[in-house]
Amino acid sequence: MQFAMTAAYHWLFVPLTLGLAMVMAVMETIYVVKKDDFWKRAARFWMKLFAVNFAVGIATGIILEFEFGTNWSNYSWFVGDMFGAPLAIEGILAFFMEATFFAVMFFGWDRVSKRFHLASTWLTGIGATISAYWILVANGWMQNPVGTTFNPDTVRSEMASAAAFWEVVTNPVAVFSLAGFNGTAYYPSCTDLQSSLTIANSSSSRFTLQVMFWVSLLIPFVLAYISYAWHQMDRGKISSADIESTNDKY
Repeated sequence: MQFAMTAAYHWLFVPLTLGLAMVMAVMETIYVVKKDDFWKRAARFWMKLFAVNFAVGIATGIILEFEFGTNWSNYSWFVGDMFGAPLAIEGILAFFMEATFFAVMFFGWDRVSKRFHLASTWLTGIGATISAYWILVANGWMQNPVGTTFNPDTVRSEMASAAAFWEVVTNPVAVFSLAGFNGTAYYPSCTDLQSSLTIANSSSSRFTLQVMFWVSLLIPFVLAYISYAWHQMDRGKISSADIESTNDKY
């Protein structure tokens, strides 16, 4: 119950953070290209909301990672190779990349060059996306446990080779989940269209809505890709012969 409440609260801010990263980057790109201060003000306006989401996401995310050890220590030990490695990479690589360039993005206005600041904004969004992907790799392995071999000597599930590691990293569940979750803050609501962030109530002006419109043009292609991929995965059922022909443990 404790973990569920923390995860649910954490997830309230994740889609908005990923969606705003793209919107901010596009707005600042327009500002640098057109040299129109309006787009600079618009980007800085949304960066304030991004900063709040970023701070709350850090606070709840760190608690979640500690709860894996405090609440499910035996599970973390048993599948540490597949589950712990992506979480460690997320913290050491993606999070530090995101946090470093976030500082430049948020505090570097008029302190660094326009192009360097623009690069920092894009790298902050890219870092946030990479961070989300490594979390989805850990989650995807729980949904589709690939690349793992049970070791009876240590009584643990282990990755036997580098190829097994890349099998975990390229897990189709993680890839499809990232495509589906990244930017979901701007997907129209199925139950209450007027409360969707793609409607004018999420915009400070028609210019903000215009940027969101162009970003949201990718959504139909993403949804079509996810639908096609899941359809291909479900076309064939796993048979007993398929299970016996692999080294994976079911």
